[in-house]
Amino acid sequence: MACHRCGGLIVKESVYDREGSSQLVLMDRCLQCGNIEDPVSARNRSQSPVPPSQKGKVRRVPEHPRTPLEMAEG
Repeated sequence: MACHRCGGLIVKESVYDREGSSQLVLMDRCLQCGNIEDPVSARNRSQSPVPPSQKGKVRRVPEHPRTPLEMAEG
């Protein structure tokens, strides 16, 4: 299986649900980028109102009026 983020190799991994829990959850983890997929996160992503093209993108307003290149030049 290939990772949908980076195309790396996906492995099945059993992890405990939460600290102190004895319930094991089967997850898919990418060996290359570390992305983790489990049934809950997959369901939440499919119900998300944010289009996939906009996920993870943050628009930042520069704090300084000059670009780093302008500041380096003087």
